[in-house]
Amino acid sequence: MARPAIRLHLPAHMLADGGARMPPFYGRLAGGLRRLGAEVTLEHRDIADLRAGLRGGDVDLVHAAAIGRPQALTLGVAYLDRFQYLDPDGIFFESSTRRARFRPDAVPLAQALRFQELLHAHYVAERRSRHVQPEARAQFPGGHIALFLQDLSDPVERARHMTAAEMVETVLLARDGRPLVVKPHPRNHGPETAAILRRLAGVPGVEITAANLHDILSGAALSVSISSSVGLEGMMQGVPAVFFGATDLHHNAVTVTRPDDWPEAMARALRTEWPHAQFLLWFLRRRNLDARRPFMDRVLERIAAVGGDLAALGLPAQLPEGFRA
Repeated sequence: MARPAIRLHLPAHMLADGGARMPPFYGRLAGGLRRLGAEVTLEHRDIADLRAGLRGGDVDLVHAAAIGRPQALTLGVAYLDRFQYLDPDGIFFESSTRRARFRPDAVPLAQALRFQELLHAHYVAERRSRHVQPEARAQFPGGHIALFLQDLSDPVERARHMTAAEMVETVLLARDGRPLVVKPHPRNHGPETAAILRRLAGVPGVEITAANLHDILSGAALSVSISSSVGLEGMMQGVPAVFFGATDLHHNAVTVTRPDDWPEAMARALRTEWPHAQFLLWFLRRRNLDARRPFMDRVLERIAAVGGDLAALGLPAQLPEGFRA
């Protein structure tokens, strides 16, 4: 009887050239597990087959797909490029964090503030984001609403509580005289976005821009999106977030499910003293993995937590002293 294995399930483009095109984090993860004694295989991701049931004692690590059963974990970028999901339920609005309890008082403030400063230095000061941003600097009025479009995609359509066009109309109708700065998605710019931009052309107090998102967020009163990572990036600058869709960032934001909710949502976002620093530390490092820090001990914990038999997989219960992924 064959020993159970760790099966890493990837889309076809990541498997090309023997897995040379898979994300570097996945290579480090697979390499670390092999060095610890596990057999790790790279397989084409077949979501229907994965959801059909278990295959012996194997543990399935699946790129960007919620499997919803024991012995499976979902992988994916946790909004920012250096942080990674390894979650029993899924990623984004499907992750286990969506149902977890966030207690700011359980996160040491001094530690959280140091982490927020680190993030600010790495992302905001370096003008860096998951998607390429313009290098040219831009200035905006301050006190504005920063609205970010995402256009149509499977996760956005499943997450949203209303269409992007409905979100824009809702914000336009009640913004307390605040300027509205709108940025289309830098990579996903389709018919939905084109129609919205035509609608907004020439509207007083509305500026459409492709500027660096950190410039747009600087001085903003709040950020608005369906479920974009800009909500998290704004927290680095102390900008409150309002989401018009489901997200696992909701603990530190306001969510709008109906157009009538918007005026109170905006007021609540503006009047609340948000624990941004504590949330960033809790979400990025406690709920997810920081790829710039040792993480294999937490990988073993999560494999065991979903029913993986570490000994049968050839893995130790604890990392050998001095082991690094």
